[in-house]
Amino acid sequence: MYLISRNIEASLIDRITYDLAHATPAWTGIYVEKVAAKIYEGHFPGFVVNVQEIRPEKLEIGSKTNLKYFTVYMRFFANDDGQRLDLTDWLFTKLEDDTDYYAYAITSGVVSAKVLTGRIVITKWIDNRKELTNTKNLEKKDRYRHILSFECYVAA
Repeated sequence: MYLISRNIEASLIDRITYDLAHATPAWTGIYVEKVAAKIYEGHFPGFVVNVQEIRPEKLEIGSKTNLKYFTVYMRFFANDDGQRLDLTDWLFTKLEDDTDYYAYAITSGVVSAKVLTGRIVITKWIDNRKELTNTKNLEKKDRYRHILSFECYVAA
């Protein structure tokens, strides 16, 4: 069974994969991954989704309950600047709506079930920009990278 950070990553990956396939027209040939190594192994162009930080805040003074804020980084590895801008603009618009949050059950390393248990709510956008600026001597996979990052929480 995944815990909350991995559930957030998997829920966002599922959401982006679904939205890419059901866009009009559909975005085809775009991968959505958990690790950047997949991009360098040939899953290119593509998005990489990671929960990077958890920032708990006490619900109220004296409470033992923490509201957990998660910082999520999404990197897009594009073929060119046009694709980079178009897909990240599209994804930014999609993520303005809450994302379904699922609890994933894992059997023998494979997702065996997922249960809708809440929503991922973005509270603050941190970055939406080209990630690297000095790209002259970089390989193509790194030349057109874009980063979207935000803070979110899981609402029941």
